[in-house]
Amino acid sequence: MPLFHQNRPNHSLLLMPVRLGNERWPKNKVRLLSCDAEGNLFTQLLGRSTYHRIIKETQQMEASQNDFATIYWDTGTSRPTPLVVKIGENEIWALNHILEHALRDAIIPDVLRTYPEEIIKLGDSKRRELLIEKTRDTHKTTSSTSSKVLNRLPYYRKDDVEVSIPIYKVEYAFPLIILKRLPPVKNTPPSQQRLLVLDSDGDLIVTTLSSELIDKAERKRIGLQRRGKEGYLICLQKPKGISVDIMEISELQRLALENVTQYFEETSGGKQPISGAVRTILNKARKTVLS
Repeated sequence: MPLFHQNRPNHSLLLMPVRLGNERWPKNKVRLLSCDAEGNLFTQLLGRSTYHRIIKETQQMEASQNDFATIYWDTGTSRPTPLVVKIGENEIWALNHILEHALRDAIIPDVLRTYPEEIIKLGDSKRRELLIEKTRDTHKTTSSTSSKVLNRLPYYRKDDVEVSIPIYKVEYAFPLIILKRLPPVKNTPPSQQRLLVLDSDGDLIVTTLSSELIDKAERKRIGLQRRGKEGYLICLQKPKGISVDIMEISELQRLALENVTQYFEETSGGKQPISGAVRTILNKARKTVLS
C-alpha cells in the first residue's frame, strides 16, 4: 500500500527511511518517508549511494552545534539533489512532532503543516549555491547532510534501517510495560538493554533501558513465578529518575500481553486495537504510579 500521497512534488523534506510492510527495497535503493510543502506525506526511493553519502555527511556534522534538515530539491537537472539547511529549535520541535503523527496517524495535523514549507523554502539559497558550483565544475559531486533528527531516532541505525519499525514518539506515556527483550543493534551501548514496550497510550515502542535495572527486576519476577504467580516488568518515571518494578497479573492478562507481542512480531506494527484485558493492565499500571 503506498504511503501516503500519490504525486511526488518537485521539492520535499526527507524525514526517515521506512519499509512498506515486509517490503524488500529494490536493489541499490532506499525508501524514505518524505513530506511536501503542503504537509502531505509520501515515500520515495533514493539511490543507496546517495543515501550513504547523506549519512556520511551527517556523521561529519555531528560535532556541529547547529541543527539541520535535509531537503530533496528538484534543481531542474537530471535528478533532484539533497540539500542541507540550518534550522532552529522551533523547526526541530516541529520535525519531532511531524514524525510522531506521520508514523502513528499517517497524517500531519493542521497546526504543523506550515513548518515543512518554511523549511523547504530554506533550500532555495542553498540550491543557488549548488547551481553555481555545478556550473564551475560539472564533474564535482555535491552532497549535503541529512537532518540530525534522523540520528536521534531511538530505533534508527546509521548503516541501515531496521526491518521492524515501531512507532516513534516524542515523549513516552509512562508507565511502560516491558513485553520482550530484543537483541542489540550496532550502536546499542553495552550497559543498555534493548526492549519492546507498551506505553500507557497503548503504543508499541522499541527503546533501551539500563541492563542492571532490567536484570534486577527480572530476578524479582522469577521469584514471583516460583510462588506460582505471574508478573510483568513495568518501567516507572519517578522524580529521582527511571525505575523498573514488577506488576502482578493474572494468567488471562499474561496471555493478552503475549498476543500484543505476537502482533508486533507478525506485522511489525506500532498500533493495534487494545483488548479489554490489555486496557485493564494499562489502568492497573497507571494506578501503580499513583500508589
